[in-house]
Amino acid sequence: MKMKSLLLVLLLSFTSLMYAQNHVKWTFKYNAKSSTVIATGEIEPGWHLYSQKTDENAGPIPTKMVIEASKNYKIIGNAVEGTVPHEIFDKNFESTVYLFEEHYAAEQQLKVKKSGTLKGEMQYMICDDTKCLPPISVPFTLEIN
Repeated sequence: MKMKSLLLVLLLSFTSLMYAQNHVKWTFKYNAKSSTVIATGEIEPGWHLYSQKTDENAGPIPTKMVIEASKNYKIIGNAVEGTVPHEIFDKNFESTVYLFEEHYAAEQQLKVKKSGTLKGEMQYMICDDTKCLPPISVPFTLEIN
């Protein structure tokens, strides 16, 4: 019993540490007028995340909005990032990368067939000038109509 309790405490501590290391505060909303899912992220000073424009083979994980398929809606194209990323040559990855500091925004167009629940997640990697954290997935759920 003591071993199970210890494992549970360690697991909860590790999970809390992972979420404490996020460095991005996300908000998600559905705009019924434009039929879009909007994700915005406020990035802590000194940290950055990578644009979907960044080549996956470059090293860093590009930011990606992933929405679960549903018969209630059709996903139209890819998510569109709301601002232009910074283009830099990253010596750590030895390649050109595209990144966002301070703020990130993206919109995903939908064709809504019927009201319901939409589930998705933001997948990304956050870095500072000296280190990168393991890839992070932040789930979200929205009601669409």
